[in-house]
Amino acid sequence: MLIGELSRRTGVPARLLRYYEEQDLLHPDRGENGYRSYGEAAVRDVQQIRGLLDSGLTTEMIRAIL
Repeated sequence: MLIGELSRRTGVPARLLRYYEEQDLLHPDRGENGYRSYGEAAVRDVQQIRGLLDSGLTTEMIRAIL
């Protein structure tokens, strides 16, 4: 799925999903056109990241956990 669909399915803005990628929390594949492509597991991953952030963990701590 593309970033827009992942955003719709998780309720997380695409900009924030790109930030998670920059922080090495998400690892999308890239098509020949450069578009990000996420698998079904990314929905669960984003939900887990959101839960950990809501619990007060930093992205550095989450990266170590994941």
